[in-house]
Amino acid sequence: MLASKRIPRALIVVVLICLAINLGIAALVAVDRPEYLADYRLSKNPDCLDYVLLGENLLLHGHFSRCAQPPYLPDMVRTPIYPVFAGALELMGKAGAIYFAQIGLQAASCVLLFLLVRAFFGPMPAFWAAALFATDLALAVNNFWPMSESLFVFLVLASAAVTLPVLLTPRDENDSDRRGWRLVGGGVLLGAAILTRPAGLYLPLVYSAGCLGIGVYRQRLGSAVRMASVLLLISLIPPALWIARNATTFSVPKLTAVETNNLLYFVGAGAYQVRHGVGLEEAQAMIAEEFHVAPYVEVQNAHASNRSVAELNAELRAVQWDVLGKYPAHLALSSVMALTKASFSHATGQLAEMLGRQWVAPGTRSLVLHPMDATKRLWQNGPVLSAAFIWQLAHVAVALGAALFGLACVMRDRQARAVGLVLLAVLGYFYLIVAMFGFEAYWRCRIPVLPFLYVFSGYGISRLFPSAESRACS
Repeated sequence: MLASKRIPRALIVVVLICLAINLGIAALVAVDRPEYLADYRLSKNPDCLDYVLLGENLLLHGHFSRCAQPPYLPDMVRTPIYPVFAGALELMGKAGAIYFAQIGLQAASCVLLFLLVRAFFGPMPAFWAAALFATDLALAVNNFWPMSESLFVFLVLASAAVTLPVLLTPRDENDSDRRGWRLVGGGVLLGAAILTRPAGLYLPLVYSAGCLGIGVYRQRLGSAVRMASVLLLISLIPPALWIARNATTFSVPKLTAVETNNLLYFVGAGAYQVRHGVGLEEAQAMIAEEFHVAPYVEVQNAHASNRSVAELNAELRAVQWDVLGKYPAHLALSSVMALTKASFSHATGQLAEMLGRQWVAPGTRSLVLHPMDATKRLWQNGPVLSAAFIWQLAHVAVALGAALFGLACVMRDRQARAVGLVLLAVLGYFYLIVAMFGFEAYWRCRIPVLPFLYVFSGYGISRLFPSAESRACS
């Protein structure tokens, strides 16, 4: 009883640390570049501008469009939840309202991750998982631009915390009515997550497959089929409605055009980059010329083209497997490099941009072969950016190492193994999404991976330092 009271106090400390890190970044920006907190357009990523503009156009003019003025031609690249979120906050309180709301989402996600891990593995793995999530500087930096990951991760964790304990635990541990309402609520949250980032589209299938697998293992297949069916039905209704909108508006019955665009011009282009040693834009141009298809800029901005979305999408789909099959070995190598780059890259350059500073990269090769030269370049950035860089590298090393150890421990634990396999499948799903970014993957691409990676990291740390439990609970 005492432990159950003390662990939430430890979680409060974790949440306070999360808020302190984020507010520290906000204070630095307010001192060095206060205008950044007032104008979202200072974010150089064009996706940031698109998200807010879509939301503002929908809320102010009733059109889901990226056009800055009439006619407001409809858009099929983005889904609606995050644009409405960002656009509404921008109208209410400028860019700062978006950023502080996203800080709140990260703090809430810490709590959700704690609850999810505690439900399966106990309080100490939950504490360490939440602590890693709270102290990840890349997550904090990501809160300070209008990008959808913060909201997406929150919704995914909310759906997982509500749904997975119902899907993956024996039926007699919970009241039947409560389980049913949790499945409905979790399905709604998962549907909202999909409409925030289409990357979550197949996550209900992963959850349902895990539920069925555990149902077979526990000889409760009938119950598992019913629960999986409810989850699939509820979670897929919202994206189905958006697909119907796209079919009606564009004659393309898909959730988004991004999937097809990225398969050619990021996944496929990655193979070209590795094979020919060229940059992304040159690789994309090579694909467009070789296969006689519209260039990336046109398909990504169909509203500015004189061709229809249906025509452009059909043109790309007709050649997508030819592009992906052109250099299979280089495609595989590009995907591996994407996972590696996304797993180890850092957000210090983005932090420097927010502060109006110039980031002097020490260089990965120099860090390995010429550490003294790399260190000199690093310290040219000053103490704040240098400390941020070092902290992120150390954090990544600890998290990945602990996750590998934790995964091994979970697989050896008969009671935890079945649930661990389902969570590993979710982790693997999000790593596959990282590979979809191709050779250009970087730190932002790994953000949806992190909560599920930290599940295993938290489990591993709790096994490495079992004596820490009594100290943390005292």
